[in-house]
Amino acid sequence: MNYDAPSRKVSRSVRALLASRGESITSLSAETFIAESTLKRRLLGHSSFTLEEAGYIAHHFDVTIHDLLNPPFEEGQDSTVAADRVAAAS
Repeated sequence: MNYDAPSRKVSRSVRALLASRGESITSLSAETFIAESTLKRRLLGHSSFTLEEAGYIAHHFDVTIHDLLNPPFEEGQDSTVAADRVAAAS
């Protein structure tokens, strides 16, 4: 079993959300209080996101941690895709 898979999913989601919203790692760092060097290591896969970090990031992007782990995000999409998924499941 590969235990790094969840962190890779979060990384993909974060990269997609940053791109779709035109945000930088620097701005994400400032808004979440996660050091920029830490975010870069996480996004490059050199270390794994913590649950706490994923929570800060999810809050920043107005998505759930579940959304970060089950990325509906592709370039050009944003959290409305996640909201549509939740609404469809209800």
